[in-house]
Amino acid sequence: MGTITGQGGAPPLRTAVDINCDLGESYGRYVLGRDDEVIRWISSANVACGFHAGDPHVMRRTVELARAHGVAVGAHPGLPDLLGFGRRPMAVSPGELRDYFTYQIGALRAFTEAAGLRLQHVKLHGALFEMALADRALADAMAAATREADPELIWLCPAGAAAAAAREQGLRVAEEFYADRAYHADLRLVSRRLPGAVLADPAAIEQRLREAFSEGTVTTVDGVRVPVVFQSVCVHGDTPGAAEIARRIRQTAEGAGVAVRPLAALAD
Repeated sequence: MGTITGQGGAPPLRTAVDINCDLGESYGRYVLGRDDEVIRWISSANVACGFHAGDPHVMRRTVELARAHGVAVGAHPGLPDLLGFGRRPMAVSPGELRDYFTYQIGALRAFTEAAGLRLQHVKLHGALFEMALADRALADAMAAATREADPELIWLCPAGAAAAAAREQGLRVAEEFYADRAYHADLRLVSRRLPGAVLADPAAIEQRLREAFSEGTVTTVDGVRVPVVFQSVCVHGDTPGAAEIARRIRQTAEGAGVAVRPLAALAD
């Protein structure tokens, strides 16, 4: 699916890529991100579903914004933790987590259907990813809820155990590369509690994207270059300068001869 052979044993390089961003994370009087600027540069929007961020009015407006710009919409379920923005682990059972996903996917799908759109994908938010890696039963519960909601939904996540869990549930999977997050040599993300975990310099991000597109590798915080497999590039909506970063991602991709396409054209 849109690959060419990598250099020196590196993973296949992309001839096409999706660009995704977390949007719709405002709620009530609280405004987060510049969705109206970011939307111009991405191909897939991960829309918060009201648990970690977002509210019904923001969900509706974000879906309409995506429709106006021809951007595909995915659900971005999170933990019920507005104060912690869904980035703090919680002690939940697989059954509870399954219901959380069913509830949030269903809520956003009502808005996409009202807008005449089909929900494209599901991407778990914040602490859910680390929880999925630590407990396979939780990963299975989230993937099962996604499959039950719609077996055609694409599961968007980094390569690894969470992707494997989704594939075993029969879901199509698209793996992502975080443009604005630092990596360890084992491809774990550097904790947000540590300096340098979030990258906000557009020039530095552009350089690492050139490496990813041309070499199929990423340079980690340890200075080691490791292979990385992806069909989508992510920028977080709350990263400072997210709109400029999204613009650089798109221009760097196109400059490298990598076409920008929605996930539906790239997932396996």
